[in-house]
Formats: sequence, C-alpha cells, structure tokens
Amino acid sequence: MELLNQIKQSLRITADNTAFDDEITDLIHQAIDDLEASGVSPPAFNRYGENDESGKQIDYITDGNIRQCIILFSKAYFGIDNPDKEFYVDHYRFKKAQLLNQSAYTDGDTNAV
Repeated sequence: MELLNQIKQSLRITADNTAFDDEITDLIHQAIDDLEASGVSPPAFNRYGENDESGKQIDYITDGNIRQCIILFSKAYFGIDNPDKEFYVDHYRFKKAQLLNQSAYTDGDTNAV
C-alpha cells in the first residue's frame, strides 16, 4: 500500500477521499525532513518521492519503524484543532529518539533492521 493511503487510513480518511491529499503529502515530507535533520540516514526512506529506474515515483517506505514515525507525526499535525496533538507529538519524539539510538538508522545500514 502506498504511504499516502496508509497515512489516510490511520487518520480515518478513506482512500477515495482526495480532499486532504496535499496536506497529508506535505506532512509526510515534513516528517522525513525532520527525521533526516535529526540524524536518520536517508537510505531509511527508500528514496521516497523520487523516481525509480523505470520512471515511476516511489510511493512507499518499507521500514515499519520509519512508517510509524511518519504516521505519528501526521496524526499530531493534521488539521487545525487536534485535542490529541501533544500525545502524538510525545510519541513521535520518543519513537524518533529510539531510532536515533539504533546504529542501523544512523549509519546508512537499514538492512540490519
């Protein structure tokens, strides 16, 4: 399943509802940027958003821990008035800290995960 649809599902938005796709796509890229800026190695993101050798856009991330971070980030920052924001921000930060304490996420060797 492509990452956008996984995030939409976690937000309880149906796959055929495209009204929030731009906002969710921005959140995905913001989460990836934050994780990279914090020290998570780019290989962990499977070149998300880039084109593969056949020219098809890569729209998935295979690592479950990275996906979980992006889902938590999206749940925290989606929408305007989110009463659960602090809960999800705290969980995102905790999960990010866990990743940063694992050498597989900081030295580029995501095959060890």
